[in-house]
Amino acid sequence: MNEISLDFLTILLPSYVYFYMAITLYVRNRKSPHNRVASLLMLTLLSYFMGEYIKSTLYNMYEVPIVLYWNVPMLLLTISLLIHLCLLISGALGKLARWITPAVYGLPFSLYAILLITFNDRSLYNPEVTGGVTPLHPIMLVLAVTFVGGYILSSVVILAAGWRRSRNPRQRKVLQLLLLSLLAMFGWFMLVTVLLQSEITTSPESMALYFSGCLLWVLALRTIVNKYDFLPDYRELFHTLFESGPNAIILLDKQGAVKEMNPRAAMVFESGGASMDPTSCLCFDDGTTLRERLQERRPGKRPRIDGELHVAASEGGRAEFLVQADALPSIEEELLVLHLTDVTRLKEAERRLAESEQRYRHLAHHDTLTGLCNRMAVNEQADVMMKRGQRFAIVLIDLDNFKWINDTFGHVAGDDFLIHISSCLRRASRPDDVLGRLGGDEFIILIPEPVRTEELLGDITNRLGPLGQHPFLIGQEKIPISYSAGVSAYPSDGLSLTDLLRSADEALYRVKRNGKNGISVFAS
Repeated sequence: MNEISLDFLTILLPSYVYFYMAITLYVRNRKSPHNRVASLLMLTLLSYFMGEYIKSTLYNMYEVPIVLYWNVPMLLLTISLLIHLCLLISGALGKLARWITPAVYGLPFSLYAILLITFNDRSLYNPEVTGGVTPLHPIMLVLAVTFVGGYILSSVVILAAGWRRSRNPRQRKVLQLLLLSLLAMFGWFMLVTVLLQSEITTSPESMALYFSGCLLWVLALRTIVNKYDFLPDYRELFHTLFESGPNAIILLDKQGAVKEMNPRAAMVFESGGASMDPTSCLCFDDGTTLRERLQERRPGKRPRIDGELHVAASEGGRAEFLVQADALPSIEEELLVLHLTDVTRLKEAERRLAESEQRYRHLAHHDTLTGLCNRMAVNEQADVMMKRGQRFAIVLIDLDNFKWINDTFGHVAGDDFLIHISSCLRRASRPDDVLGRLGGDEFIILIPEPVRTEELLGDITNRLGPLGQHPFLIGQEKIPISYSAGVSAYPSDGLSLTDLLRSADEALYRVKRNGKNGISVFAS
């Protein structure tokens, strides 16, 4: 599972659920102490999960203060609120509960305050500890396990006492289901803790398992609420959130037919006043459509549709989405909820960044005027051939009349002349040749696997023939191309590029001394 999916499943998705539950509980019946405490419980869970997200994704340099001064207090407040909620729901301790409640909140925070005063921050939590070992100080770990596990177990005892005492069948059923869900969560936390201490799982994996268990407990609580109407109905508020959600949400039946879309989804799939079928126009990178993937779905199996999708936008562009599918069992049929996050701008930014990187890489290895390889690229190609033990020859070319062209016609004409020379060299080269400009009017050709030394002069003369056949035109004036070239071969004329250039340069100046406009092969 990639990092985006892991963050979504273990942090962001639970945060949405907790925020949703908190709003529901408080708005529907703010006068009820049950609802107020339950709403605050969901908000503390939301705060804890958002602290984890901020710590791991946005401000990981502040991991220690976020953990010690935000996450831990939120966790302690959450389990204290859980005890308080169970006392209210069960009514098991009666008037005694009002005396127990302050102690429930005060004990963990008092002990934690003592730890903060006694130890420094890095001793209590050291993020540099890796390899499956917990970053918490042993005393800190004992405190966390004792209060989290102990308070959950205490909640189980309180609910069990209320269940045995109650004579209302409906309340007994609710308490029984809550009791079973808490027992399951307690067992899950203990199992994950054992796996972490046994180094079977790493700390991040264990945190993901803790978060998953907490999310499943909240979903179980939601099921109990819906089925037994223990807390107020929140369908109307859910519909409001569905309608105002910033992401596109599509509700499908198991055949793939669209049951409902929120306004954001309707806006995405609207083209020319006519709505498109989302399952037919949404395509994966392999060319298959969402409808085709849904048709491949086997009964009881989750469809293979999580990932990236794209659709042709109404203005002629391409909209890209990250899709997350969730099965939603209902009374009548199983429904599928698609959450589509628009990542078009993000993908476009990634493409532009890749293109910029490619351009910069090209500029770093090529001459900006002629487009030929620069000195650094020639050196790299020569080093590669030498490391492979591959024979090659270099041809060093110096233009004889370049200064005269610059002085007579100007530097713009001189640049055009160099571009013309590079075009002639491209026509004369073969696919494996490496063409480069060393600077000024000096060019170089690397010829892999050259012919024998005695045939090298004739081969180079044939290669450079187009230079003499294509004169440079300035207006109506034809300027013939005159050049001097020196040739050296690896390994006979040098074991490094510096030695080869020195040998080729010596052969080139032999041509210069003999009247220019010729080719000479270095003779060791």
